[in-house]
Amino acid sequence: MTVVNLHNENDSKKVSERLSEARFNSIDIHELVGLCKGVLADGTINLKEAEFIRNWLLERGDVLQLWPADELHALLARVLQDGVLTEAEGDALTDLLAEITGEPIAVVFY
Repeated sequence: MTVVNLHNENDSKKVSERLSEARFNSIDIHELVGLCKGVLADGTINLKEAEFIRNWLLERGDVLQLWPADELHALLARVLQDGVLTEAEGDALTDLLAEITGEPIAVVFY
């Protein structure tokens, strides 16, 4: 099992504090949070959704220095480098998206 560090170890601020700062600094962060919520609507992320988020971030390079865009972009770059999204990579992305949105996710099996 691969453990992915989702947090900047040098940043002692709470997630809510970092998100508030980012939202203040860029309107695109609001849109990113909404995008993350939309992707999480079904409780999981697939390759096309991950690629869409990566491309969205790349089109808005000004947010790449702001949290959570910086962490999300770094994780997406790592997990998409081989063009395959494994279950473990999908889980890591799902966890980060849930952290960004501040909402717990529940996966419903039918």
